[in-house]
Amino acid sequence: MLPRSECRVCALSAPDPVRVCMLATLAAALLLLWAMPCRAHNPAPLQDDLKLPMPGGEEMVFRPVFLGQGDGPFALRKFKMGDPGGGFREYPTSVALGGSFVAQDKGKRDWCYYLGKYEVTEGQYYALMGLPQGGDAALLKSKLPMTGVTYFDALAFADRYNRWLLENAQAALPANGESPGFVRLPTEAEWEFAARGGARVTPDQFDRKLPYDGVLPEYEWFSGPTSSHNKLKESGMLKANILGLHDMLGNVAEMTQSLYRVEYYQGRPGGFVARGGHFLTSENMLRSSLRTEEPFYIGSRAKGFKPNAKATMGFRLTLSSVIYTDRAALKDMEFAWDAYRGGKGADMPAAVSVSPTSFQADVKTQEAFEHLERLKAELAKLGGGESVARELGFIEASLNDMKLIRRQADEDSAYAWAKIAAEQGFFLYRELQKLPKVLAVLESAQTSGRTAMIESLTQRRDEVQGNIDAALASYSDSFRQLAATPDWAVDKAFERYTAFLLERGAADQVRVLKTVRAHYADFGQTKRADTSGWRKQLETLSVR
Repeated sequence: MLPRSECRVCALSAPDPVRVCMLATLAAALLLLWAMPCRAHNPAPLQDDLKLPMPGGEEMVFRPVFLGQGDGPFALRKFKMGDPGGGFREYPTSVALGGSFVAQDKGKRDWCYYLGKYEVTEGQYYALMGLPQGGDAALLKSKLPMTGVTYFDALAFADRYNRWLLENAQAALPANGESPGFVRLPTEAEWEFAARGGARVTPDQFDRKLPYDGVLPEYEWFSGPTSSHNKLKESGMLKANILGLHDMLGNVAEMTQSLYRVEYYQGRPGGFVARGGHFLTSENMLRSSLRTEEPFYIGSRAKGFKPNAKATMGFRLTLSSVIYTDRAALKDMEFAWDAYRGGKGADMPAAVSVSPTSFQADVKTQEAFEHLERLKAELAKLGGGESVARELGFIEASLNDMKLIRRQADEDSAYAWAKIAAEQGFFLYRELQKLPKVLAVLESAQTSGRTAMIESLTQRRDEVQGNIDAALASYSDSFRQLAATPDWAVDKAFERYTAFLLERGAADQVRVLKTVRAHYADFGQTKRADTSGWRKQLETLSVR
């Protein structure tokens, strides 16, 4: 019997020469079959697995990770990365994640991305990249995760796989509009969202340190005799998480596309991010938020440096797509932008980052209320005492009081800065009226050669120009301070100051204030100071 064959060669009735020839042909065919890599390493197949072919008969399997936000152009899933238990390097941070493809999920269209069901294996790696010089052909059948490769090797693998897919199996790729997908390393956000269970779990389950209901050794390989025995294990041998993904937190740490920043997306960038633990990580260290900074090169000045490759680090791929697939997609996004940014997108991290301080505080307060409600629900399940419930009630009341205090502070702050902006605008208006007059007299003095007057007028010109420059700087700064207060407070402040000026019959100041409000409205839209444009408009206003 030949290796890897369960067939038996029957006795043939053909003449001996023919029989020998047929046996030889059959043997050659079976040898060829044995030499080929086996099909997909998919020990736990699921109906909605996405399988992509690879060279030599191999396959790579992906799982859909849905966002649960529908199929709108700006459908995003807001969630918190990190965990307080991880210290400052994993401090909880709000992010918003988008998908790459629209697909059916439970009868509804929803955005998703596809994440590798398993860590890339040695067999898959060498089937695509070729065996190393002198490499054993048995590597083509290996189901161990591919380790000992660098970040650059992983990128090269993804690049070669994309080229192969586009040339040989483009129809197998999911598409976004007319644009076929492509493979790459996942981002940190994509990895953690999937590791926590994505949209398939409740908020409470999502927040857990570990995403499993059963005991950890059933799901992950970690250090010690109850799990890996400190040895690398074949991928996919343990249970999957709720999304059907295997070995997310253990076996090998996984490279991501993201550069390491202490606060995820802000701060100075460093090396690349590896997520999850590995077969040498202790059980109590495994968690969905575990992240490490990996240098691109390791070594020392004395001994030299080389690309970072570790026996405990591998990778899995994600399937993604470009955003602007065609003009129609661009038009859809352009049409939906204002409604999105003024609606659901208003409390997304990107919008909050340039929102008034009080709005940012309101978003955080609302999140605190949500956590408080979940805490009260958990307490009710446990039959918590009246004293604890009363303390939680005090916390809720305190949060509500803080909202009222902030509202009054916003109103007072907005009025103060609106008044300053108006006064600076009116000062600019008057100085811009003076400047042409000073310049005209100076020009006349220069023409007539009146030296003493020239010196005095030059000094006056410089003084007025200096006033204008300083006032423009203060003018734009007052807008920045005003933008830290909510829109309702700003509107109320300008109306209150307008009424104050009307009571005093300050018609010129009221007229200038309309222009000031227009300038602030522009600033509120662009978040940028247009001092040259503002100056020109005030100059035009001054000659009317």
